[in-house]
This record gives sequence, C-alpha cells and structure tokens, in this order.
Amino acid sequence: MNKMGETFDKIKAFNKNDEQFLEAFAIFCGLGIQNTQMYETVEMAMAKQVVTLEVLSYHASATENEIEELQVTAAMTVPSAHSLKLLDFSFSDFDLSEVETALAAIRMFTDLNFLQNFQMKYEVLCRWILSVKKNYRRHVAYHNWRHAFNTAQCMFAVLKSGRIQNKLTDLETLALIIATLSHDLDHRGVNNAFIKRSEHPLAQLYCHSMMEHHHFDQCVMILNTPGNEILSGLSLDEYKMTLKMIEQAILATDLAMYM
Repeated sequence: MNKMGETFDKIKAFNKNDEQFLEAFAIFCGLGIQNTQMYETVEMAMAKQVVTLEVLSYHASATENEIEELQVTAAMTVPSAHSLKLLDFSFSDFDLSEVETALAAIRMFTDLNFLQNFQMKYEVLCRWILSVKKNYRRHVAYHNWRHAFNTAQCMFAVLKSGRIQNKLTDLETLALIIATLSHDLDHRGVNNAFIKRSEHPLAQLYCHSMMEHHHFDQCVMILNTPGNEILSGLSLDEYKMTLKMIEQAILATDLAMYM
C-alpha cells in the first residue's frame, strides 16, 4: 500500500512518521471506543442504582394503611407525656403496645414544638415514625425499635426535666431526637469487629464505625424518601447543619471510640 503525493500524480511510500501517526491515531480511536463503552456501562450501573434505591425506598416506607390507622388513633387521643411517663428516668416500655410506642414518639415531637417550629406536616411525621420503626429488624433481640424508642425517651426526659433544652438551639434538639430514634437502624445484631472479621461488604464501604455509618445512611435514606421528609421545612443551610449533627450523634454511639 502506498500514498499519493501532494500533486496527486506521484506515488510515494509510507515513511516512519506516517507509521507512527497511524499508530497514534489507532490508539486514539481505541481509547475513544473504550471510553464510550465505559460511559455506557456507568450509565447502566447508575440507572440500576436509581431503580434499586426506588424499590428500597418503597419497601422501607410505611404502608398507607398503617399511616391511616395511626392517624385515626392519634386523632382520637395522643396520651400526654405525663400519662405515658415519658418524663420518668425509670420509664419502662413493657406496658406499651407497638401502636402506643408510635403515639409516644408523636407526643415527644409535639411537646418539643417540632411541628410548629419546623412546619412539619402531621401525616408526614406519622409516616416517618412508622418507617423508622419498620426499618428495625424484628428478629434482633436488643438493637431493635424498642431500644431506639427507649433511647429517645431518655433524651426527651433529659431535655424536658433539666435545663439542657435551654442551652440548645431548636435545631440541635431536633437533631438529637431524630438521631436517638435512628441510631441503630437496620442493625444486624452483630458488632463492628464481627463485620470486619467476616469481611462483610459494609467493611469495604467504611474503614471504621461500619454499623454506625450504615445507621446514618439508612436515616438519611428514610428522611429523603417521598412522604417522609420531616425536614422539608428547613432551609438548605439548616438542613445541612441538622444532618451533620445527626451524623455526629449517631457516629458517637460507637463505643469503640471511647476505649
């Protein structure tokens, strides 16, 4: 194979420069094709991720029947904090039914004026509480919904019984209550050491406090699930600040940090 000269009437042989140019052009074309294939692969993976998150969010959220039942019950009466003994440090949840624990959580949000201060819709709050409750695994003996509820009750008692609430901003108080209810979301009943030794995928995502990071991720997922956005009344800066405080509070529950 030869090439034509500049005057189109002379035949000249390819030289070394031509060979190098052609080789470079072939590499360029190959890289272009590879990048196109990689882009298509990434687009496909992102689409699958969006679909997966959509399905996960659907199943993670409480059902409309559950929300309606809770709203109807709450409309009739939400027991006072005094009658529920939410201000007692000797509080026990043993006498409360599953529905009553949700009503008690509503009472905490009501008495701390979260609905008024942060323009929370009552239906959204009910859905969020039930969604959080749903995302605690039932078979886990200790780190379950009732453990989270008891933790929130203790925080509520601390805030209402002492002078601590006066030292905190409304956003800080909100972040603490959300964090206590969410701090063990989707707990597997095992500790971080087991997660690491068993080479669980969570150990690949985070270098430390694996479960705590996962709890926070689940918390954010629920907060961002349609119909569960109890923080939608906040400004962007307030929202970011609140999430940061929730993250700090949840990560602080890793006891290994204090050993």
